[in-house]
Amino acid sequence: MNLIYFTKDAYKYLKTDLNNNKDKYYSDEPSDEPWLTEYFSSKGLDEFYKTSSVTVPNIQLVTGGEDTETKNRNDLINIKILYNEYKDKLSPLQASDPLLWSALCHITFKQYVLDRWKKDDGTVRLDRRFFATEGRASLLYYNAISRLWWSGYLTYDEEKEDTNPWYLTETLFSAQQIQKDLFDQSFSMNRDIVKGLLMALKRLQAERGNSCTTLFRKCCDSYLNHYGAVSIIDTLESSEIESIAYDYMKGL
Repeated sequence: MNLIYFTKDAYKYLKTDLNNNKDKYYSDEPSDEPWLTEYFSSKGLDEFYKTSSVTVPNIQLVTGGEDTETKNRNDLINIKILYNEYKDKLSPLQASDPLLWSALCHITFKQYVLDRWKKDDGTVRLDRRFFATEGRASLLYYNAISRLWWSGYLTYDEEKEDTNPWYLTETLFSAQQIQKDLFDQSFSMNRDIVKGLLMALKRLQAERGNSCTTLFRKCCDSYLNHYGAVSIIDTLESSEIESIAYDYMKGL
C-alpha cells in the first residue's frame, strides 16, 4: 500500500470538530473512511487525504490483554512489525509529520488504536491517540502509531543485526515507567543519547536483577539534565553517554 496523509484543511477540521464527531470513532467500521468521506463532503472537501509515493506492505498489528505487562509485550511486538517494514521508507523528517500519523490512525489502523488504547469505560483519548502534533511528546509517546516508529528508530541497533538489533527496544519496554521517564526529556529525540542511556540501564539491570526504574528516573530527570547544562551533551557518542549514565546510577 502507499502511505497516506491528511491535507492541512482536513486535519484542522477534524481537530476542531472532534467533540461533535467523537461518537463516530466508535463505530464498527474497520476504518473511519466512510464517515470521513461524508463529513468532509459536508465541508466542501472532495479530497481529504493525499497518497504518497512511499509504498509499504500491509501489516497487522497485534492487540489483546488488559494488563500493563501484556500491553507492553504487544507494543514491543508491534514496534518490530511496523519499524521493520517502515525503517527504510521514512526519514526522521518525514516521520515528524503529524498529517501522516493522524491519517494512518484514522484510516489504516483505526481498529488497532481503539483496541490498544480503550480505557475501562470503553473510551479512548481521541485527541492524543488518533491525532499527532509536531511536539516531541505526541510523536514519541501519545500518538498510537508514531510512537511505534519512533521507538524503533531511536533504539534499533544496525550494528547488532546479526544477533539482536532490538536489545535496546526490549530494555525500553522492560517497564512502562522507563518509556515515560525517557521520553519526557528534551533530549529524547537524540538517538545517541537514548541508546547510551538504555545501554547503561541494561548493564545495571543485568547486575541488579530488576528494572532499576527509580535509578533511571533520577539519571534522566536530574543528573543528565544537569550534565547537559554544563556540557554539550548532544556532541557525545552513545558509548560516552553509556559510561556517564552507568557510573552515576551505579553510585546511587
